[in-house]
Amino acid sequence: MVLCILPLMEIATSLTFAAATEPINVESACRSPECIQALIDDGQLERAQQLLEQNLSRPYNTDSLPLLHVRAYLYRNKRDFVSEADSYHDILRLAPNDQAALRRRVFAVSNMGAPHLSVAYAEQNPELFSKAELLSLHQASAGRNIKWGGIESNADIGPKRFKTTDKALAQNATVIALHERDGAMDTPSGRLAEFDRIVGLSNRSRMPEAIALYEELKERHIAIPPYVLAAVAEAYLCQRQPRLARDLYLEALNSSRNDREYPNREWQMNLFYAYIDTNDFDAARELIDQLGKELPPVLHKGIPGVEIDNEFYEQARVNAARARLYADKLNECQTLLEQTMLAAPYSLDSRLAYGDLLLARDQPRAAQQQYASLLVDDPTNMHLAIGIAETALTLNDLDTAKMHLDTLVNSYPENTLVQQLQQHFQAYQRPSLAISSSIGKSSTGGGNKGNQDWLVETMFHSATFNQHWRIFEHSFDAEAVFGEIMGTRHRIGVGADYRSPFWQISGELNQDMTGLDDIGAILNTSWLPNDQWQFNTGIESNSNNIPLQASAADITKEALNLGMSYKHQEFRVLSTNLSYSWYSDSNRRIEAGASWLERWLCGPLYKLETQLGAFASDNSLADAVYFNPRSDLSLDAQMINEWTLWRNYQHNFKNRLALGLGQYWQQDYGSKGIDILRYEHEWNWDPYRALNYGIAYERHPYDGETDKHISASLNLTWHF
Repeated sequence: MVLCILPLMEIATSLTFAAATEPINVESACRSPECIQALIDDGQLERAQQLLEQNLSRPYNTDSLPLLHVRAYLYRNKRDFVSEADSYHDILRLAPNDQAALRRRVFAVSNMGAPHLSVAYAEQNPELFSKAELLSLHQASAGRNIKWGGIESNADIGPKRFKTTDKALAQNATVIALHERDGAMDTPSGRLAEFDRIVGLSNRSRMPEAIALYEELKERHIAIPPYVLAAVAEAYLCQRQPRLARDLYLEALNSSRNDREYPNREWQMNLFYAYIDTNDFDAARELIDQLGKELPPVLHKGIPGVEIDNEFYEQARVNAARARLYADKLNECQTLLEQTMLAAPYSLDSRLAYGDLLLARDQPRAAQQQYASLLVDDPTNMHLAIGIAETALTLNDLDTAKMHLDTLVNSYPENTLVQQLQQHFQAYQRPSLAISSSIGKSSTGGGNKGNQDWLVETMFHSATFNQHWRIFEHSFDAEAVFGEIMGTRHRIGVGADYRSPFWQISGELNQDMTGLDDIGAILNTSWLPNDQWQFNTGIESNSNNIPLQASAADITKEALNLGMSYKHQEFRVLSTNLSYSWYSDSNRRIEAGASWLERWLCGPLYKLETQLGAFASDNSLADAVYFNPRSDLSLDAQMINEWTLWRNYQHNFKNRLALGLGQYWQQDYGSKGIDILRYEHEWNWDPYRALNYGIAYERHPYDGETDKHISASLNLTWHF
């Protein structure tokens, strides 16, 4: 300090002496290292740098060392750590044993983003550093590698994308072991090492381990920084605990309000997905719509005319459409996606979302074509391959599904979406059981249901073989009481089932369970040329769809059935059917029907549909032992209300209420009204396991007398 004061006194004297002559440049007089350092300490960094540039000239020599130290100090204050490290390199070329330079170079190199190099420098002179400093350097090196591993895993494909992360986690384990050896786990570097491990485990998709370590730190009452909370939130989200993930993302965003880059857009985007998975669609829509308003389309990097696209802006626009998709607001989703694709026709994200929309609108072929066209542009895109495999399962195309699934499992075995697809693929191939049952009671015993009736029909399919085939066992059991007469039908059959993208064919041989005679055969075919149309044919030599009064009289029925349906997306289905039957008592029956199903309201919790139906029949026999009008016609309209009371990913619980009115006309008996009331519950555990049960009440006239029929039903679908 004395060295600096004396020149300043001389300057003051000179200024006083020359006040009447000409001004003196103060900076030219302040040339000593101590004086320049004083300027740095005073925050006058630019003035200090000018003086250094004036006084330091190449080639450097030993006399330059004091100014080189000051220059390093200047760059440290300017946070220009690269230049600071370069200054120490210059010093060490002149004075290889300069301990201050050897120490400070290590920290400068670490600060400039090369902690692995700083560790190498420190290990050359370990005596210059304390144990705490060495541990901190090792932690910084492992932490930086974990960060780079996260970037690599997001950018690369296949298992190799975890190579850096795996090495970093091994390095991190060594660092933690060193801290434990020295009893330094509660030091700042020890805690940072544990924070690094949580992030690394999350990046490596070792989510249970990341969560376990986080919960251990919570029990130790350690304050968790926001970036670690975000990593744990991602782990919870992958473990299908979205509420915990949501709370942690909110906490991370709230805790980082004072950060320079607040808010973290990636965390906000992940919070959007957490809201979706918690079924809080209003919050998800509010968040993503706000992001769409806040985010600029392009980012300026401080260079005039240089702009880059803002990836979060495009992601926000597409997710705004997805928010509607997940909430079953499909028309709104389509409108937003069409606007986005019009503005950015080459946006991969928006075109991928459009494929998801097509799949949600019951157009699997169109969705598959959309995914396949995009896969040409981006052959390594995991989501496109998943979309193709999902649509292939919907279309009964196991060859295509397996081809893409094998690639996905080899490349992304840890991904939850791939694991979910693999579970669906395996469930599709496994044996399955379908049971339909009902029991009812009528007030008059009119029609063909009798005073009391019950029915149980089971269909057990084997596992698939040769990709398209299954064998099945089919049993049909029904009884009804007609006064003193009991009508029964107990049949068992075996058959084979073939399914492909365009054809579904099943053939069955069956017989009465009480004897070996009375053998029947059934052949059903369905042709599905596209997403909209389906054409059905069926031939039955001994039909189960026969009045049980006729069965009681040993009457059999042969039938030819034709059907056709048209589906306009998910909200409109039109169908017709025509049947011609031959009864063994010489009766010939012609039946025709048509229905129109329309969905008017659709949302995440409530759906409203209407169904209009028409049915007519004509019989050639006048006096049959079963209900057999010469001709009749019925028209009915039903309003179907559906509420989703609970949903957790693919698991959901719904209840459904149907109210209907109609009119029935029968030759010789005139016309009377029809009333329909049906209430049911439906449990879905996944696309291949469901349980449905309910009760129904129907008022229907038969031979002019109104019958009241009450029934209960139970239906089960299960893939083992």
